[in-house]
Amino acid sequence: MLHQPDMVSSKKQAKNDIIGSVQRALRITELLARYPQGLTAKQIGLKLDLNLSTCYHLLNTLEHESYIVKDPDTLLFRLSGKIGYTAFAQATPAQLVTQLTAHVNDLQEITGETAYLSIWDGQEITLSNIVEAAQTIRVKALTIGSTHGNHASALGKAILAYLTPDQFDRYFAERALPAYTTNTITNLSSLRKYIAQIRQLGYALDFEEFMLEVHCISAPIFDACGQITASIAISLPVTRSEKNSALLIPKVKQMANSASRTLGILGYMGPTGSLKGFV
Repeated sequence: MLHQPDMVSSKKQAKNDIIGSVQRALRITELLARYPQGLTAKQIGLKLDLNLSTCYHLLNTLEHESYIVKDPDTLLFRLSGKIGYTAFAQATPAQLVTQLTAHVNDLQEITGETAYLSIWDGQEITLSNIVEAAQTIRVKALTIGSTHGNHASALGKAILAYLTPDQFDRYFAERALPAYTTNTITNLSSLRKYIAQIRQLGYALDFEEFMLEVHCISAPIFDACGQITASIAISLPVTRSEKNSALLIPKVKQMANSASRTLGILGYMGPTGSLKGFV
């Protein structure tokens, strides 16, 4: 009991040390995280019981520091990619797999096909997650931890397409391009031309290039800085691919976009290297 006054004093001091404006600004970011479509200043003020003048001051500060963005047409405020960057900039491959697992599960469920996730760690492309489907043939050569065949698989090519020229050259400096089937691209010149098309389309395909009778569809996943960090894909038999590819490609791309948002990005990396908003 002798220390109780000190404890009370300490609590009062801690309370006095709290800066109200910082607290309110943090509450705004928490609120916007629950409304990814955005909110107007008036809506934010009403939900947080802030007068409009104070609300605008806080919003202007957050916008100035690039933590939120304001749509000039709708006047809606949204979180920017900066918050995601601070959360995931130092994410390890294992942490990325954890963050993206739900998207792999969702892709398998909405397509009915086996879904995959590969991670780029700056040096290697590693198959990191597989969610099997009941109605499919298994790509036996693909197992978690696999790092081979990325020049042949859609998963690998979706990442290779967005590497910088220096990263691309270093990746293949000591790697050969073996043929897995008669359709596999086995020289760098042809591969460079092929991945240029991937950047234009925003997705990668594998037409029996890694395994006969199997087609794959993959799309890139970007981190909060707009840098390639992963790819997500499905595999399916040629017979189903010929019938369903036109419907499945948009679903794979949409799931990759959703995964990128999870990592804090609000746009995707375009062919010019600039950030473009999702449609």
